[in-house]
Amino acid sequence: MKNSQKRTCCDISLIHQDEFHDFCKNGKPASFTRNRKMPLTDFLFTMINRRGITLSLELRNYMKTAHPGTEISNPGYLKQRMKLNPLAFYELYRHHNRNFYADPGFSTFQGYLVLAADGSGVNIPTTKENLEEFGTSNRKGTKPQASIGLGCLYDVMNRMILESDCCKCKFDEMRLAEGQIDRLPETMGTTPFLVVMDRGYPSTAAFIRMMEKGILFLARLKSSDYKKEQAAMVAPDAWVDICLDKSRIRHYQGTDIGRRMAELGHVTLRMVKVPLPDNKEEILITNLPSETFDHLKIAELYLMRWNKEGYFSQSSGLFYDNSSVICRNYRKCMGIMQNRV
Repeated sequence: MKNSQKRTCCDISLIHQDEFHDFCKNGKPASFTRNRKMPLTDFLFTMINRRGITLSLELRNYMKTAHPGTEISNPGYLKQRMKLNPLAFYELYRHHNRNFYADPGFSTFQGYLVLAADGSGVNIPTTKENLEEFGTSNRKGTKPQASIGLGCLYDVMNRMILESDCCKCKFDEMRLAEGQIDRLPETMGTTPFLVVMDRGYPSTAAFIRMMEKGILFLARLKSSDYKKEQAAMVAPDAWVDICLDKSRIRHYQGTDIGRRMAELGHVTLRMVKVPLPDNKEEILITNLPSETFDHLKIAELYLMRWNKEGYFSQSSGLFYDNSSVICRNYRKCMGIMQNRV
């Protein structure tokens, strides 16, 4: 990855700064002030360099390299960890991302960063506190299992997570993604981007808000989304008027977006049919211009999103999907579309 050594040095320089140390103390000036065996800087390095082995081995290996002849106990380490501001790592990765996009040379598609939005859930220890804070993913009448909801924006071409959030297990993926998109300028400045989403995301209200902010998007539709408009398509790639009638505004009655939808009366979006093997097809919805993104590029863009699924399943284990099967299907679909041209 470009300038990796330079960016690593920049990350390390932040960890050594007094202002960052104050942030890590979480408003408690007395924390991490004693001359301990493992100062705050070393403490942060041990957490960043975890390899998934037992804590005892992690600490022994680190101290053997950084401070030969010195040992630290597990209880002492864990006691110190309770004092650390968990947002320190969020600030560190945002700092890392800002440095990455500050220099030219990162990969783009037609001049745009391709960001995939996705959400999932992860089981966590079922305790009273976790159930109250995050809720349960199980149905009523069954034994509760505490879970957290996860959502992120991932740069699929540069393999960078730009924004991420943990929240209650039942959450609105689209609203979370909108909030993350609003925070992007803090990291990327004015770098142009587009957002690719799966079929859990489409929302007329969200599409309107994104279009009015000048945000480009591409999403897969369920068969029940815009049913009339899908059935009325006369071409595999067409701009479609979506009527904002009472049935579509009712849910937003009395809100600012509801009033805006009533004022607009309709929105025009592009629907693209993507053929799949076995005579099946997907329908994608977008506001990407036809002149720059023809139907082949639209299919290629959506294929890029599934690279993210593989990234999570391999590197973090947090998200899982049958990404290999989907990628094979979309590669076949690209061949089908090219043969039709």
